[in-house]
Amino acid sequence: MATTSSNPATQSGPGFAVFGTHRPGVMVVSHERSGTHFLMNSIEKGYGYVARPWIDLDHHQLPINYFHQPSISKSLDYLADQNVAAIIKSHHTQSFFTDVLDHILERFVVFYIHRDPVDVMASFWRFMHGWEWHEGPICPDPVAFATAAPEGHLLRYQTHQRRNMLDRWAHHVDGWYHAAEGRPRLRIVAYKSLKEDYAATVTSFADVLLRQPTDLAPPSREVNVVNGSEPEHKLPKPDLEALRALALKEVPDAMKLLGYA
Repeated sequence: MATTSSNPATQSGPGFAVFGTHRPGVMVVSHERSGTHFLMNSIEKGYGYVARPWIDLDHHQLPINYFHQPSISKSLDYLADQNVAAIIKSHHTQSFFTDVLDHILERFVVFYIHRDPVDVMASFWRFMHGWEWHEGPICPDPVAFATAAPEGHLLRYQTHQRRNMLDRWAHHVDGWYHAAEGRPRLRIVAYKSLKEDYAATVTSFADVLLRQPTDLAPPSREVNVVNGSEPEHKLPKPDLEALRALALKEVPDAMKLLGYA
């Protein structure tokens, strides 16, 4: 039964926040540019987890071979044993976790947030222009970006090549969406629901987080977010209608599955 008792997080020796008593760990997963930090900040504000600093399953923050699923499981077991309060963040496809997902869900609640691919592609296209290294395809407009093959550093999040960036998005959301079937501790969250029906969406997490939220005011959109560094005025205005037509043509099944068609 959910409770409203407080259980404040403290900083631990390894450098991440922990709870003084047992609470389920939280991992937030998404395709890039899908509202990841919006959801993380909402869980922090409502339930007392720590969204910053978070624990990133990326950039070698943890010494994990991501292509060896037992290594992922072992690392997450260690964090769960510490009663970790810091939210764990991942952009990996579900295929990285297939054989160990049920074990992970014994220790963690996993939230997967998805967003309309038109907004994802437009945001991701802008985002690519802000890196000093080869993060992914650099294209003149979002339509070209959506039809470009995945490349560069972003390949670390996928186990197989996809035909283009839209197909990469569809494979990502489809894998996690279907993995949630029959797994109540793997929650699918729509960005639109979190944005437009915030209180009800955050309150719906209470049964798996074992307490009621203490704050249902949306977090600031300016705090703890990862923004691109390229000034918007330097890039052309995206043709969102063309991008939507492309998405409906390229990934119609995923569009229908998630209500974007």
